[in-house]
This record gives sequence, C-alpha cells and structure tokens, in this order.
Amino acid sequence: MKFNVDTLNTILIIVSLILAYLLPFELFLISYAILGPLHYITEINWIQNKKYFVKGKYWLQLCILFALIVAVPALVDLNIVESYLSEDLLNMVNNVRPYSNMAIFLCLVIAYSLLFIKKVYLRVLVISIMAVLSFILVNESTFSLVVGILLPTLIHVYLFTLLFMWYGTLRKNSKVGSFNVVFLMVIPFVIYLIPSQESWRKLSEYVINTYVESNFYLLNVYVSKLIGASDGTNFNFSDVITRKIQLFISFAYTYHYLNWFSKTTVIGWHKNINTRKLIFLLVIWISSIALYAYNFKLGLILLLFLSFMHVFLEFPINIISIREISKHYFAKLNNVKEN
Repeated sequence: MKFNVDTLNTILIIVSLILAYLLPFELFLISYAILGPLHYITEINWIQNKKYFVKGKYWLQLCILFALIVAVPALVDLNIVESYLSEDLLNMVNNVRPYSNMAIFLCLVIAYSLLFIKKVYLRVLVISIMAVLSFILVNESTFSLVVGILLPTLIHVYLFTLLFMWYGTLRKNSKVGSFNVVFLMVIPFVIYLIPSQESWRKLSEYVINTYVESNFYLLNVYVSKLIGASDGTNFNFSDVITRKIQLFISFAYTYHYLNWFSKTTVIGWHKNINTRKLIFLLVIWISSIALYAYNFKLGLILLLFLSFMHVFLEFPINIISIREISKHYFAKLNNVKEN
C-alpha cells in the first residue's frame, strides 16, 4: 500500500484511539494543552491567508466581537481581574454573560448568510429573524446544550472533522480516504464495545482537580445525559460509562489536532509562514504551554478567546464541506433518476 496522507490518517486514528483507551482523562489534558494552542494559531493563520473563505467585509471583526462575548465573562471571573473593575463594568459583563450561546449561534448564521445569500437586504432579514429566535431560545436547555456546549466542542472536533475529511475524499476519490471516513464514523461504536480496564480507576489528584476546577467534567455529564446514560446530576470518575464517554472525548480532540497537522502537504497551511511569523507563532505556543503548566484553569481562560476565534473562523469551511458533500450525492441521485 502506498504511504500517503490518507494512510497516515489511518495510523493516526488508530494511535489516537489506543492512547485514549489507555489514558482517557490524561490524554485529553495533554492534547488540549500542547496540541490545541498550536492548532489554533496555525489554522487562524491559514484561514487568514485564504481570505476567511467568505467575502463579508466585517467577518473578522464580527468573529472577534463574538469571541469576546464568550471569553470576557470567564476572564472577569478571575479574582485578580475582578478586583480592578468597577461595579458598573462588572454589571455590564454579567448582563452580557447569558448571551454567549446567542453569539455562537449568530456567528454560524452570519457565516451561512455570507456564503449563500447574495442580496444584502435578505442577509439582514435572515440574520434579524435568527437573532430574535436565538434571543427567545437563549435560556432553553436544548438550545444551550447543542449551541453552547456541543457545537464548539464535540461537533467541532468530531463531526466537522469527519465532514471535512469526507469532502476531501470526494475530491480525490481516495479509497483509503473513504475507509478513514467510515472508520471515524464507527469509532463511537468501537468505544462502546471495547472492554474497560482496571487502570482507568487510577487517576492522580492533579488530573481529578484539573477536571473539576476547569469544568471539563461537565462535557462528559452533558453527553451522558444526552445519550440517556444518566440523569445529568451525578459525575463519578470511576464509573464505566463516564470513562467510555471520556475515551471518546479524548480520541475526538486528539485526532482532530493530529488530523490538522497531517494535512500540511495537502492544504499547505505552512506555506505562508515566514521566519518572522514562525518565531511569533512559536512564542505564542510555548507561552501557552507554560500557562497550562503553571495553572491549567488560568491557561484555559486566557486562551479561551483564541480557542473560540478558531472555531468561529472555521464555520465557513464547515458549511462549505456540507454543501459540497450534499451537491455530490444530489448529482449522483439525479444521474440515477435520468438513467
């Protein structure tokens, strides 16, 4: 078999799954702290070089605004920051806090509008209607779960990665690429079927405290409730279902990052990084790792803006992938009908 990027990704899926199986909680922290920041900055740089994949004049500024709406309240919660702010400013931030989910949803709607709606007045109409709808739904539990919790996490790292791979496979007509797409699809079922292991019960105090302090355990709780494995009120690090869910989360995040770095020669995200920019990106990356090493929660909060910026800026690519996959299969369906 010829070794190429598709073959490499087969190996990366297997390696990510094995590591997640051996270290379901630890691997997530390692990947998030080390691979995560490097992914954010290199992908943002690539998207910038691609003109953000949309023609909207203020797309970047809107992404910055929405990322600030999400990130600033978390920053203000830090005691050192809160102590320097006036009561009026704190009240203003607290008033904005409930609308972070609305910001995420509107960012996705605007990305769709910029890609598919040509007339400005129709864009304004669609965005306005969706803004009112999201305002009404902002405190609704399903809206909060899907938009506020799953969209920037598992939908981003698993579903959108799967769709981007699928789109790339259709363009190249690669058999190994097609295998990888199917392989990635069945991973949740593989995780469900594989047996648990005794070493899962042995977690260090640092790992447990980090998950609790950073609220990472909440994603596990929400997924558990979503699939009907629990009522969402309890979390036990030793529970088998909890470990299986965390295995999937760790796999999804780790492979999402590794998949990005494996595509260097395919999409050429490294080509526009000159020496000066490389040094700048390395400084940000090393500083980010140092922050996580010093205090994981502090690193998470200080990098939240960067994390959401890369999620928001990626929305157009995600939507384009869905469009191209749909077009491919609709064209096939039409050919079948004609024949």
